[in-house]
Amino acid sequence: MTSMTYRDGGKGLSSYGRHSSLGSYADKLARAWRRWQTERQIESMPLDIRKDIGWPSADETGKDRAH
Repeated sequence: MTSMTYRDGGKGLSSYGRHSSLGSYADKLARAWRRWQTERQIESMPLDIRKDIGWPSADETGKDRAH
């Protein structure tokens, strides 16, 4: 069984002067990394489980099913 947790760290590394932009950038990188890891974990689940939790699936045929 897979268990996933998503936690947002909140503030960046620093809120002082020029360090705030570096902290903000580091925070954005950390959030992007966590999101990528979460997506990888979800994509590795069987299709029926992803469907049950409402994870969107890509149309692999490339055809529009609305017609």
